[in-house]
Amino acid sequence: MNLLTRKLIIKELFMYRWLLVGVTGVGFASLLTAASGELGFNIGFLVWLTAIIALGVMLALFGVSSERKERSLLFVLSLPLSPGDYVRAKLLGLLACFLLPWAALSAGAVGLVLVMPGIADGLLPYTLLLCAFLLMNYSLVLSAVLHINSEAGMGGVIVLTNMSVSLFMMGVGRIPDLGAHMGKPEAVWNATFWLLLAAELVIALIALALPLFIAARRRDFL
Repeated sequence: MNLLTRKLIIKELFMYRWLLVGVTGVGFASLLTAASGELGFNIGFLVWLTAIIALGVMLALFGVSSERKERSLLFVLSLPLSPGDYVRAKLLGLLACFLLPWAALSAGAVGLVLVMPGIADGLLPYTLLLCAFLLMNYSLVLSAVLHINSEAGMGGVIVLTNMSVSLFMMGVGRIPDLGAHMGKPEAVWNATFWLLLAAELVIALIALALPLFIAARRRDFL
């Protein structure tokens, strides 16, 4: 990775620093709300989930789609970069922007389950699977926005990925090897958990690798 690529990655972090700080702050505030009781837990969890999903959507739309509208390609053409270098910088920069709040808020959610006496530790596997699913979800959105130029197409991707979160949350709880242990006082790390976690991470890696082999080969960078 050359110096210019690293500077472009840092540029993404700098441009969206206040968004990252704001989402992280809202996320931690929601975790504190979740610790206040049953009603607070439901409200806090919903806000926490919404904050992470909204962050992914905003980064994809502002970081790539808006640059297409603003004709940032003219600026890119003035840089001594290959298409692959720019796509790599854009991919890594926006991924870093998401990973920092996601890691902090995921750790906060895990800590909440461990610390709060009213929350069963059996929810830990479910919590980790949900956090990994949100990372996978963002990877799919980021990969899609680097390949799809149509606003309607991206709108469809965002709707489908957002719907998939609700379907995942309902579906995982109905898997006997997972749902049966969610209310237990100790976490159960069985083969089903590890298989689902591995599948989520593999899908995320494939989604993140695709732009390096497809979008990076285009003549136009964005």
